[in-house]
Amino acid sequence: MHLGGAPSWRVGYGGSLAVDFALFIRDTLALSVDTRPHVPSLEPVLPVAIPNGVDRAAIEAEWPGWWDDVLEWAREEVPSQQALTMAPMVETSPALANRPALRASVAALTVPAARYHAELSKTFVSSPLPINDVVQSVERELGRPVRPFSLVITQVRVSEPMWEPLTETHVLASHRFTDSKAVVPALREIISPLA
Repeated sequence: MHLGGAPSWRVGYGGSLAVDFALFIRDTLALSVDTRPHVPSLEPVLPVAIPNGVDRAAIEAEWPGWWDDVLEWAREEVPSQQALTMAPMVETSPALANRPALRASVAALTVPAARYHAELSKTFVSSPLPINDVVQSVERELGRPVRPFSLVITQVRVSEPMWEPLTETHVLASHRFTDSKAVVPALREIISPLA
């Protein structure tokens, strides 16, 4: 996660292992689930691979609540020691305690997901977001410094541009979108009410 800001405001942006892993499970198992908001398929596209003993129908039934837990996790700041046992994609996580089908899929797909993300990390470079420029522009427009605020932008590598405010202080966005010129007005739209 990249951090930008000043003493009175803070914006964190970057990927979330939990979100990436959840989307890896969704795409690898070709789940028919509703990700609210709609999240396109990962890029590069994954081949469908269903490990033995994985119950897709049961995973689809458990998915909505787990996806909500994953998104909540992505917007929270959690100490690294706690993340080792509490992250929603860790088998010992409370988010998986009552979701045995998802827990089984996490166990079966942890190594393939790690390989996939390691390969992507070798070649993928994200552009920095123009957050400081946008905040300075908003401050000039307001004629004062912005009020204290915190914003999290969780970036995902998906096949289509997307910018989806999940809450007033959390956005789910694709790298295709954040690397485009459309990010400046989108940042202004989300930061202005917070300022």
